[in-house]
Amino acid sequence: MHINKSLHVPLYRQVEQVIEEKIKTGQWETGHQVPTEQELSDLFDVSTITVKRAVIELVNKGYLYRQRGKGTFVSGSVKEQDINSIISLKTEETGEHPHELISFTVHEADEEMREKLNSDSSKVFSVVRLKIENEEPSALEYTYLPYSKCSDLTPEDINNELIYNILENKFFITLGRAKLFIKPYIAQDEIAKLLKVEPGTAVFEWERFTYTKNEEIIEYSKFYVRQDKQTYYTEVFF
Repeated sequence: MHINKSLHVPLYRQVEQVIEEKIKTGQWETGHQVPTEQELSDLFDVSTITVKRAVIELVNKGYLYRQRGKGTFVSGSVKEQDINSIISLKTEETGEHPHELISFTVHEADEEMREKLNSDSSKVFSVVRLKIENEEPSALEYTYLPYSKCSDLTPEDINNELIYNILENKFFITLGRAKLFIKPYIAQDEIAKLLKVEPGTAVFEWERFTYTKNEEIIEYSKFYVRQDKQTYYTEVFF
């Protein structure tokens, strides 16, 4: 592995480019364990700080992932998803929606949740689900629904079904629009454990508010999405 120290390109960027090329060309296949930062430092004849920055960049781009106590590995293929499909209220008519139901509870709504749902409802449904793709967790979902609007909701309804489908098909709620906020989040504790990532790993945090045609908030959700499993795009047409 060689880099050109006479170039004006930063050393960490050159290291990043060499490793990325090995992954793209299949020299390092999915699941391949990357040499340690010290080994890469020796191979490239650069500092471990330079290597660490290159590795972090590749983790953030989804080419590599870290497992605590085990090392750094090449990620599988990263799924591309149109960001508009996350916001859209159009539901899928076919296909599976593999989720593992972690918890399903009804509890008293605290002040924060009443504010999020813009409701004085005394109770809320709290649903925690793990999205599974290729037998691995890809996203963790926390969903809250006002009890007064869907009191007959059951765990069986939630199992492997889209929330929007349930609201429309079981409770005959006409959906109007959804608003989504996106920001980075550092996974710790329960979130890191359920997503099977090392504590301190950066993930996407999606915060979604769904409104009915009457402009009532019917659903509030937070999603934590692994960066090594999803990449998002949007297209602009002229």
